[in-house]
Amino acid sequence: MVLAGGALGMYLGTSHATHVVVRSHQHHRRVPAKVVSVQTIGIIDFGPFDDGDPWQGDTEDHPMMLLSKDRVVQFAPIPPQEISAGTPQWTANQMTDGSEIFIYVPTGQCLSAPGGAGLELSHCDLSRDQRWHRLNSRVLFGQAVAQYANAKTGGCLTAMHHPGPARLTRCGKARTRTQEIAFWWSA
Repeated sequence: MVLAGGALGMYLGTSHATHVVVRSHQHHRRVPAKVVSVQTIGIIDFGPFDDGDPWQGDTEDHPMMLLSKDRVVQFAPIPPQEISAGTPQWTANQMTDGSEIFIYVPTGQCLSAPGGAGLELSHCDLSRDQRWHRLNSRVLFGQAVAQYANAKTGGCLTAMHHPGPARLTRCGKARTRTQEIAFWWSA
């Protein structure tokens, strides 16, 4: 009995934990690394050209998709033939703390906010600069949109008023058009 108890104690002490903890280099706070759900998506911003009416069939609206091109994370125009059925380029991994980790499928790298206003793709280490919190979630014209604030900087993922690099800017009020992020083309 004592031998069995000792063996069980040794097994439990060396077995893999069901909840892995990753430490951030800057904050030394434990952040959970357990994934609750994974969804393959396109990350879309309606904002810069949104004139407040439904986007379907509106030639004035030009939603943009988040991509990486030449190592720059940017919002690019969606080709008209892909508006309804584009190719998802990201996975949104919801973590047990409610944050999201966005992984760019073509490279397997995470969307990161290393500091300042710029964004980059980097090796996934699940640190706070790779975690995004949903703010001001709502449904507009049948589409769920939200702002996504970075856990490290507090800045929100933002599309500028034209195609180009994605930025982190101060999170605006609900309906800040350049921060209206939607998930499309779920796989």
